[in-house]
Amino acid sequence: MGVWLRELAGWLLLGIGLAIFAIVYFVFLLNKLVLQAIIFGIVGVFVFRAGVALLKVALAARAMADVKRDYATSAAVVRRTAKPVLGNANPNPGKPRASVLPGPQGA
Repeated sequence: MGVWLRELAGWLLLGIGLAIFAIVYFVFLLNKLVLQAIIFGIVGVFVFRAGVALLKVALAARAMADVKRDYATSAAVVRRTAKPVLGNANPNPGKPRASVLPGPQGA
């Protein structure tokens, strides 16, 4: 499913959920049909939440596509020429490092 199609479906479900809430109020609650209003209202909540979830997924997919595009263009430009040195490198690999603890040295 394409990003725009997913977003369109999300907005459609969101609108249907709001329409269900309007039906619950204007048709059921004004006519004092409370049980039917509760059942239909629960359906409206699920439809509305499905629309919000689809909108979140579409937004995340669009953001990820933008990040991929930006990363692909920036990764082609940046090239490392030297290996980075991590921490305090030991200049004499054959000898142990000096102790950093205070006090007398040795046993």
